[in-house]
Amino acid sequence: MSYFQAVRLYSAAELTVFTTLVVVWAGNLGDHLKLVLGWCHGFGWIVLCMSIALGCVRKIFPWPVLAAAVSPLGPLGSTIAIEIEAWRRRHGVAAKGA
Repeated sequence: MSYFQAVRLYSAAELTVFTTLVVVWAGNLGDHLKLVLGWCHGFGWIVLCMSIALGCVRKIFPWPVLAAAVSPLGPLGSTIAIEIEAWRRRHGVAAKGA
């Protein structure tokens, strides 16, 4: 599996954790579950950002992917940006500034 694919999957997994956290919080489904999911999301998001940053330095990702990850959208932003980059690669479209 390529580094791009691994980070792509990790971004989707982190988005799943974040979405679960939002559902548990909105539904008031348990303080302990919110705590566990909050810690998992917090550390997971940090690891995701570091993984994307490393990919940017290695020129695997364009820098806007990192910008999307650290935006208020967090893992949703990174997942969208990575999927856009995957689409560009499939269709042979170069990212601006690359």
